[in-house]
Amino acid sequence: MNRAHFFLVLGALPLAACGGGEAAPAPPEAPSCALSLPEPPTHRLAADGTLLRDGLGRIVFLRGINAGTRSKFAPYVPFDFEADGYDEALGRYLDRASAWGFSALRVPFSWAAVEPSKGMDDEVFLARYDALLEAAWKRRMWTIIDFHQDIYSEVYCGDGFPEWTVPDPHPAPHHDCPNWFLKYSQDADVKAAFDRFWSDDTGVRTAFGALWDRMAARHADRPGVIGFEIINEPSAGTANEKVWAETTLTDFYSEMAARIHEKAPDALVFFDATGTDAVGATTSIKKPAGSGLVFAPHWYDSGALFGGIASPKNGAAALARWAAKGAEWNIPVLIGESGARRDMETASEFFPVIYDAMDANGLHFTYWEYSDSKESWNAEDLSVIDYAGGEATAILDGIVRPFPRAVAGEAPAFHYDAAKRAFSLTYTATADGVTEISVPARAYPSGYRVEVTQGCVDASHEGVLLVESGAGANEIKIFPR
Repeated sequence: MNRAHFFLVLGALPLAACGGGEAAPAPPEAPSCALSLPEPPTHRLAADGTLLRDGLGRIVFLRGINAGTRSKFAPYVPFDFEADGYDEALGRYLDRASAWGFSALRVPFSWAAVEPSKGMDDEVFLARYDALLEAAWKRRMWTIIDFHQDIYSEVYCGDGFPEWTVPDPHPAPHHDCPNWFLKYSQDADVKAAFDRFWSDDTGVRTAFGALWDRMAARHADRPGVIGFEIINEPSAGTANEKVWAETTLTDFYSEMAARIHEKAPDALVFFDATGTDAVGATTSIKKPAGSGLVFAPHWYDSGALFGGIASPKNGAAALARWAAKGAEWNIPVLIGESGARRDMETASEFFPVIYDAMDANGLHFTYWEYSDSKESWNAEDLSVIDYAGGEATAILDGIVRPFPRAVAGEAPAFHYDAAKRAFSLTYTATADGVTEISVPARAYPSGYRVEVTQGCVDASHEGVLLVESGAGANEIKIFPR
């Protein structure tokens, strides 16, 4: 136990005095004051080296979840809904995510949903997608628009590219392949589809660029949208993956970042590594050209996905490698995906270590995934709730935890002791700035105490602690009552 944790325990437990057996007084609680939720002049976030900052110059940390697997097939939204019941179902879906304290939602979209017939966009789907993004921001969750593909298309038992990009004859769309990921390396048709895309022999890459022109323009000023992710887990097709990543993929990201910025100049552009890179947490991609870039790789533990023993130690090392790549390129890093089977027995030990590594390395994170539906995609079992709304308790208890949403100051460092539910944040405060800390009720069902080196706090805003202090060093401690 380190010294900081020792004193947190002192503050949380009555201790007998050395002589007379009287309980030592608890450290004084932070003074209270009435503070309003800060309102930055823009919803945008900006990259500042490896940091993200909001419109008030505060350092932001993203902790969120993916609007997941159910978005991969019709009707391409992450929850089931009755006819004329979309808005009601959307509200239930987002209210739950908001209660978990998340500040970010990675929102997949399928090109097959946007443009099911060549040259004809589906305005019904697009209106639903718009509504999801706007409803998330009303709950103070930033959104990332993610073009999502897995093994290219539904005709190959995947998702992403529409049928009309695949030459006839081809299978009908389906999602009944538990081992779908093997198709990247074993299915010649999948490889050929990616080869056609990268070469643009049939004009699919040109059409993809036009798709992004429309999506970036449509959402350039959408409240809460902070950026666009070009493509999820791209594949090399038949090319040598190392050479392809160094050249073709890097150049593609540079080209697409410039193209998106033409339509949405203030947006962040997120770029992913390959699916195979997600296992080893190494990549051959070079830093793309342009500004406003965020590296958004994935990391998965094979034991967490396929059975066996998941390794927190290996996970922490992998996340440190991704953080080091961001430091090398001097850009922020969002771990766009990581997750586990809903029934993983060691989740309660695994995820606190993984989140500790996220915190220690200053990484941003969106967990995979959160879907509210009866039907699964390719038998995936990674959602934090089941079809009846039942929670994956061990996982949620590990990932729902306090974190600094926005720090009014510099050099923030924070830690959460999951066993003691003790949180601490140190930083050099900006005078009169307001720091926001997400404090989900799930982590503190009986309430919490706050101590500060200086300043005052307002805990009256549901799920959020506000702290205002003068300039200089400050430390905030939170622990259960």
